[in-house]
Amino acid sequence: MEKAQNTAQQAVAILRITLGVILVATWYKNLQDGIYTADGIVGLFNYLFNDNGGGPAFYQAIISATILQAPGLFAVFQLVGELLMGLGLLVGLFTPLAAVGAALFFFNLFLAYLGGNEWIWTYVLLTVSALVVGLAQSGRAWGLDSLLLRRLGEPPGGPIW
Repeated sequence: MEKAQNTAQQAVAILRITLGVILVATWYKNLQDGIYTADGIVGLFNYLFNDNGGGPAFYQAIISATILQAPGLFAVFQLVGELLMGLGLLVGLFTPLAAVGAALFFFNLFLAYLGGNEWIWTYVLLTVSALVVGLAQSGRAWGLDSLLLRRLGEPPGGPIW
């Protein structure tokens, strides 16, 4: 039974590492494309809502009332958040937190593209994959979370490693 459990943990770790690579590669491309600036964020949502035709009305209203009111601040948040989520998943550090953040990020992309010209089911697969990675605590296989677990034991407030 233990061998099967190790194999399952390793399989989910492969999924975790893959999601980390996707996030870090996307972060790098967005950095190169200037997305993490006020103009870049505004341009991205202009594309999503106008050129691509995505985003239901309630979602567009939320984005307009929040992110587009302070795009420069959000750009910095996005720059740091995407990088930390990607690296956390890649190296298996604070995996449940990074995975929940990634799931929320991917679900946000699902909403942003919903109704547009892009195939949205990619974001459904990414969202569900991130949730599986987080629930399985996959950083405990081939990740830094395993070191935290050995040194500190189970976290008292819930699964953060």
